[in-house]
Amino acid sequence: MKRNALFAASLLALGLLGGAATAATPATSTPTTTKPQRVELDVNGDGVIDRSEAAKSPRFAEHFDRIDKNHDGHISADERPQRGKHGRGKGRHGDIAALDTNGDGRLAREELAGKGRFEENFAAMDANRDGYLVRSELRAYHDKQRPLRQAEHAKRFDSQFGTADINRDGKLSRVEVDEKMPRAAKDFAWMDENKDGFLSRTELQPSHHR
Repeated sequence: MKRNALFAASLLALGLLGGAATAATPATSTPTTTKPQRVELDVNGDGVIDRSEAAKSPRFAEHFDRIDKNHDGHISADERPQRGKHGRGKGRHGDIAALDTNGDGRLAREELAGKGRFEENFAAMDANRDGYLVRSELRAYHDKQRPLRQAEHAKRFDSQFGTADINRDGKLSRVEVDEKMPRAAKDFAWMDENKDGFLSRTELQPSHHR
């Protein structure tokens, strides 16, 4: 009888010790991950991204040559990857709406502090001079600036094409492309649609510019 009582006491002691050990084991915490903020690359607000601006986003910079379809050293809005409706990104309007920190449906100057072209061009965007930007004002400003961006893009393209066209025959041979536009050389056969061994201005332009 005394032996049974002693055995039961031993089991009880083990149970209590086991419970204490379990309680003393700290719960494994799930590490929290912080979502990186999206970097505003077009710092000077000229509508294109050059290599120095792209360098702020290593992942973007890594694919610069592939994204720069016409190989002019700048990535225009048309060349940038577009986020689809069903993609993981919020899209252009979602990103702009996220700047509205107080949720009043408009953007105050202080909400755009440090936001590149928004801060720099605030006065030009604020058409009614009320100190706030709304969606219609941003759309109107963007539409107004589009011809200027396209003209700047065309000017850069003409300059680069003229430099590469060494013999001034209005087209680029493989030798001229290899020497003056090495980044385009690997895509020469793809861009030479009529297979004449030369790249015309039309062939060198991205398909959406034709």
